[in-house]
Amino acid sequence: MDRLLLPIDLERCPLEIFPSANGFAKPFGGEIVLLHVLDRRPGAGRRSAGARDCRRAELHLERIGRDYLRPTVEARSRVRIGIPHEEIFAEATEARAELILLPVYAPSLWRRLVGSGHGETVRNLVAGAPCAVFVVDVRARFNCYRRWAGVESLSQWAA
Repeated sequence: MDRLLLPIDLERCPLEIFPSANGFAKPFGGEIVLLHVLDRRPGAGRRSAGARDCRRAELHLERIGRDYLRPTVEARSRVRIGIPHEEIFAEATEARAELILLPVYAPSLWRRLVGSGHGETVRNLVAGAPCAVFVVDVRARFNCYRRWAGVESLSQWAA
C-alpha cells in the first residue's frame, strides 16, 4: 500500500500490530499515518484537550514511528480531537489512505455472550470507512503514557 492509516490508542498500544503495518506498507515510498484521537465524549475520560495533551500524544506517536516502523517507510504522526470513528474517517479521507489497519482487542466473554461483540468505533469503521479496513486481533497492551512517563519531565514537553 502507498498510504496506510494506523489508529493507535496510546493507553493501550498494541505493539504486535507494527510488523503487520510494516508488511502492508510499500517498502520504499510507502507512508504510514499514525493517528491518535483524543476522545472527548461523555464517559471517555478527561473533557479538555489542550495543546499540551496534543503535543504529548504527537511525541509518543513519533517515538513509536522511530522505534517500531521500518526506516524505509515514511511515518507521519497525527492527533485529532473528537469522536474516534468520525476522526478516523476524516483522517483517512484527508490522507487519501488506501487501507485502515485497525487493531482490535477480542471482546470479553461477557460481551460475546450478550452479542455486542466489538465496540461502537470498530462497528462504525467497518461499516462506513472511505477505504478498505483490515481488522487485526491483538492481545498485548502497552501504555505509552505510563511506560514513557519519565520522558515527560524533559524540557521537550514544555512546548
